[in-house]
Amino acid sequence: MRITFGLIGANAVMFVLQMTLAGFTNAFALTPTMALGGAWWQFFTYMFLHGGAMHITLNMFMLFIFGEVMEQALGEVRYLTLYVVSGLGSALTYIALMGVTNIPMLGASGAVFGILAAYGLVFPKNKIWVPIPFVVPLPAFTVVILLAVLEFALGFFGLEEGIANFGHFGGIVTGIFITWYWKRNPRSRNTNERRKHEFFWE
Repeated sequence: MRITFGLIGANAVMFVLQMTLAGFTNAFALTPTMALGGAWWQFFTYMFLHGGAMHITLNMFMLFIFGEVMEQALGEVRYLTLYVVSGLGSALTYIALMGVTNIPMLGASGAVFGILAAYGLVFPKNKIWVPIPFVVPLPAFTVVILLAVLEFALGFFGLEEGIANFGHFGGIVTGIFITWYWKRNPRSRNTNERRKHEFFWE
C-alpha cells in the first residue's frame, strides 16, 4: 500500500498548505483560463486539493478502500499511472463539456473515480453495497456504469451546484478506458484472492 498511503499523505499535506498559505488554492486549483494560458501545472496539482474537511475525508476514504486492492492488482507503476491519468482525463472532460471558464475545479474525485472504475472492470462481480435508498449489494461493474450515467445526467441538467459532475464522469470514463487497454495486455497480480472482497461505498 506504499503508493496509496503516499497519495493520501500528499493530499493531506496539500490540504494543510491550503489552510495555511494565502493564495495557495488559487495558484494550484484548475482554473481553465489559467491552465490553458500557461499554468500547466494546475492539470496535476488540482487533484491534490480539496474544498473542505468533508471533501478530503470522503475522497481519501474511497482511495483507502479501493486503492489497496487496485495497487496490489495492478502493481505500483500502473496504479499510480491510473490515478494521475484519470485525474487528467477528469480535467480535460470538465473543460470539454463546461468550456474554458474562470471557475476553478479542485479535488481528487476524478482520480479516485478512475480507480473505482478500474476496480469494476478487474473485479466486475464483486459486490459494492450502495444506498439507493436502501443499502443493497450490486456488482461492481454495474455500480460503475450506473455512476457514470448518474454523473453525466447530473452535470447535463446542472442538478448539483458547485459539484464538477462532468469531472467525475471524465475520471470514470478514463479509468474504464485505461483498464480495458491494460486487460488486453494483462500484467495484474493477486486478483484471484481478492474476488470475494465486498465493500460499502457511498
